[in-house]
Amino acid sequence: MIVDFTRQLYTLMKAGLPLLKALQIVCVQLPTGKFKDDIDLVIQQVQEGKSFSESLSSLRRRFSLFYINMIKAAEVSGNMVDILRELVQHLLQQRRIARQVQTAFMYPAFVLIIAVAILLVLLIFVLPVFMRIFEDLGGSLPTATLLLIGLSRFILRWGWLCLLLGISLVAIVILLVRRTKLGKRLGNMFVWHLPLFGRIVKTIDLARFCRTLGTMLASGVTLVKGLDVLKETSTSVLMTEAIDEILYKVEQGKSLSLAMEETNIFPLSLVRMIQVAEESGRIAELFLDMAEDYEEEVSFTVTGLLSLLEPLLIVVMGVVVGFIVVSLFFPIFTISGLVK
Repeated sequence: MIVDFTRQLYTLMKAGLPLLKALQIVCVQLPTGKFKDDIDLVIQQVQEGKSFSESLSSLRRRFSLFYINMIKAAEVSGNMVDILRELVQHLLQQRRIARQVQTAFMYPAFVLIIAVAILLVLLIFVLPVFMRIFEDLGGSLPTATLLLIGLSRFILRWGWLCLLLGISLVAIVILLVRRTKLGKRLGNMFVWHLPLFGRIVKTIDLARFCRTLGTMLASGVTLVKGLDVLKETSTSVLMTEAIDEILYKVEQGKSLSLAMEETNIFPLSLVRMIQVAEESGRIAELFLDMAEDYEEEVSFTVTGLLSLLEPLLIVVMGVVVGFIVVSLFFPIFTISGLVK
C-alpha cells in the first residue's frame, strides 16, 4: 500500500501539482480502510501548517523512520520529486527481493508438506490394515516392515502428545526470539550460520544496509543521521549492534571503512571499496552499486537453490514412499514363507 501511495504521489508531483493537492488526489483514489484514514489525518495536519514529515511522524506504526527522514531531507533540500523517486525505487526493490525469496521457497515448502501428509496417511490409516493381514498370516516379518509397524504404533499412541509438545516448544522458542534481546541475538546468529539459507539472509541484510544508507546519503542525509536511522529500522539484531558500534566510532572521528572493518560483520571487499569511495567522495554511489550487486547475488543464489531443491525433494519423497510401499508389499509377495 505504501509503495503504491508513494508512486502515485511522485507521479502527481512530477506533473507539477503541489504537495497538498497531490495528497488529496491520492487519498480519493485509496480504498476505504485504515490506511486511507491515516492519509486523511496527514492531509489535515498539513492543512493546519505542519510539514509533511511531521505529519508522517505521528504515524510511525505505518511509515518507517527511514521513510520519514527521507521526506524530511526532501523538505530541507526542496527536492521532493527526486527524493520521492528514490523512495519509490527503494521500496520497489525491497518488495521485489522479498517476493522473490518467498516465491522461491513456496514450492519446496508445498512439496515437503505433501510428503509429510502422505507419510502420515500411510502410517496412520494404511499400515494398520496391513498389520491385521500380517497377524493373520503369521510368520516372521522383514526388519523394514517391523520398523514401520513400530513407527505406526508409536504415532497412533503418542502422536498427539508429540504434536502438542512440538507446538509448545516452537511457541516458546518464538516467544524467546521475539521478546528477549538474547533470544533475538541467538536466533539471528543461528539463521546467519545456516547452510545456504543463512548466506541468503545475510546477503539480504547487507543489501538492505547498502541501499538504505546509499539512498539517504544521495538524498542529502548526513552519514551520522543515516546510520542512526539505519540502527532504528534494521530488522537484524547483529546488524543493529554493528551499526550502533559504527555510529559511535564515526562520531568519535574514525572513518566509516575502519569502523565497519572492526565490527567483523561486513565483507572485507565491501570495506576496501568504501575506503576508496571515501577518498573519491562517492560513498552514496558506491553503496547503491553494492546494493545492486548484493541483490543480484541473492536472486542468483535463490534461483540456483530452488533448481537444486525441486528435484532433490521429489527424489527424497519418492524414496520414502517407495520404501514404505516395498516394506508393506514384500511380505505379501513372499506369502508362502509367512504361512505356517
